[in-house]
Amino acid sequence: MSDSQDPTTSPVVTTQVDLGGCSWQGGGNGFLRFHQHQEVQAFLSLLEDSFVQEFLSKDPCFQISDKYLLAMVLVYFQRAHLKLSEYTHSSLFLALYLANDMEEDLEGPKCEIFPWALGKDWCLQVGKFLHQRDKLWARMDFRAVVSRQCCEEVMAKEPFHWAWTRDRRPHHGGVQRVCPQVPVRLPRGPGLSPPHCSRCGLPQHCSRHQLKPVSSKCPSLTSECHRPPSQNSLSRVKNAWGGDFLIVLPPEMQLEPGTYSLRIFPKPPARPGH
Repeated sequence: MSDSQDPTTSPVVTTQVDLGGCSWQGGGNGFLRFHQHQEVQAFLSLLEDSFVQEFLSKDPCFQISDKYLLAMVLVYFQRAHLKLSEYTHSSLFLALYLANDMEEDLEGPKCEIFPWALGKDWCLQVGKFLHQRDKLWARMDFRAVVSRQCCEEVMAKEPFHWAWTRDRRPHHGGVQRVCPQVPVRLPRGPGLSPPHCSRCGLPQHCSRHQLKPVSSKCPSLTSECHRPPSQNSLSRVKNAWGGDFLIVLPPEMQLEPGTYSLRIFPKPPARPGH
């Protein structure tokens, strides 16, 4: 700026900082800052809704709604340019499901969102829900990756809010590629979701309900019908003529580890003319 220029008539410069895919407007544009503040407050007000509070209370281990996933929801709302009137239960569940799609390895826990988002007949509306998720993703220009730094910037807007205390325990973190040892029917529904983890040391919300394994049509060969197939689908059998060989069993015929005798019946002689 030259000495002859009047600073009161100079244009206001607005800067935009892009950190990890998270854009926050700064500079002299007070309207943009005010609008962003409105978005943050509308989102936090949505989290205070009694229905959302109940949903969050049923996730004591923060497997599907920890602080980073919640921060991603707000980033998605802003990337999709949602109006404040669109900060609703439906939008929250769609964005939260998409955030789980992006960040979580296990497919089961996020299915607990369906009964909350769709109601009692949720199983008839899953296809519609996924279509709405894709529409939200398209409104975001398919920019669903959110960095940790971006999430922390979101939290810094209201650093003492209770939502940012939802820290996931280390044993629920990291890459998880194995199936749970005790399979349960998923989704379990609003009153039971998601399964309680005793390692978190939190009170179980629905202690009156017992976990029931998924029913299976398996022969009464063993009481362990529900052991993961990866442990039982291959059975080693001792060959009476020397050496071992493997038998691949179908999933409904899983056996406990042990020794089993194999009886081989001779092939009946062919009838004349065959």
